[in-house]
Amino acid sequence: MYKLFFPLFLISNFIFPQNANSNFEFSGIHEFWKIVDKLELNKEPSNSEWNELFKTPGYKILTSSEFPKQFFIENFRLVFMPSKKDELNSALKSGRNLNHLNHYIKVKNNKKLIDEQLTKLSRKNISKEAVKKTMQFLPLNNVDQYPPVSFVIFESNGRGSSPIVVDLAASIEWDLLNFLSHEFHHWYRNRQLQYDIYKIDENDEDLVNAFAKIEAEGIADMVDKKDWFTKSSNAVSTYARQYIDEVGKTPYAIKLIDELLIEISKNPKKSKQIGQKILQNIPQQGHTIGYFMASLILEKIGKNELVKSVGNPFQFIKLYNTAAQKSNGRYPKFSEQSIILINKLEVKYSL
Repeated sequence: MYKLFFPLFLISNFIFPQNANSNFEFSGIHEFWKIVDKLELNKEPSNSEWNELFKTPGYKILTSSEFPKQFFIENFRLVFMPSKKDELNSALKSGRNLNHLNHYIKVKNNKKLIDEQLTKLSRKNISKEAVKKTMQFLPLNNVDQYPPVSFVIFESNGRGSSPIVVDLAASIEWDLLNFLSHEFHHWYRNRQLQYDIYKIDENDEDLVNAFAKIEAEGIADMVDKKDWFTKSSNAVSTYARQYIDEVGKTPYAIKLIDELLIEISKNPKKSKQIGQKILQNIPQQGHTIGYFMASLILEKIGKNELVKSVGNPFQFIKLYNTAAQKSNGRYPKFSEQSIILINKLEVKYSL
């Protein structure tokens, strides 16, 4: 069941002294350039200087969950220390950490552009624009804070953590507004979950996570990817074309998931094993199947019901099934056995 949430208040009159986005922080960038300045003189930063880098919010998240600190130490040294030129060339030829090394080389050659990007982001309130886009698909009228965003140098990518981590150099080439609006949606969604993630049984964990990815990514993709489907193929990126193509294959994915859910219904002892299989095989981590389902809900049922399902993957799937039933067989629906299983999970883990 959809639950009401506490009313929140929109931040619209903040006074930003120097940074127009009060939720943006650049300490990782400042400490990064300090390290680079020393490395470029062929000097080794001290342990305390490295620690200052890794204490910044963005690098703290990255090194606590994904990257060993030594990864950055070794690769920054390779790229920025002149004495490491031969070692760098050997590493590039071997292909080891190739994407990261090439990214750091690009950073080395574009310091001015990166500094200009920092200034630009400090002056334009892009967070307010991103929140406005995000809230089109959130069951909230207002927000009382913006999601924290930490800018660092790590790879041509970002992370939807808290804080959200963004590579400052990579952001120059992105549609940063759309990227942030998508990640902001996750941030708000994760704070209004309609099921208890701490109660989930080990046997159900992968299955529930698969449903959650489909719901979370599907609705968030409505925020930043919906326009791709109305543009000509020449007007969108290669990734967008691949994404659109994958969305078109979703009916096959739904049929496969339904068959696996039926198997769980027949043999509950296999729920962990089959749940792992579903989680590992959902296309693009749930993005494309989620978008397919969200768009059909939007078309056949409406936006209000879609946004009410934010944070409730069970309700999201059942809404899709209702929408599919309204399509007169044009789109695949989940079987009765699958819906019974989903209903049991919802009752079991509902807040």
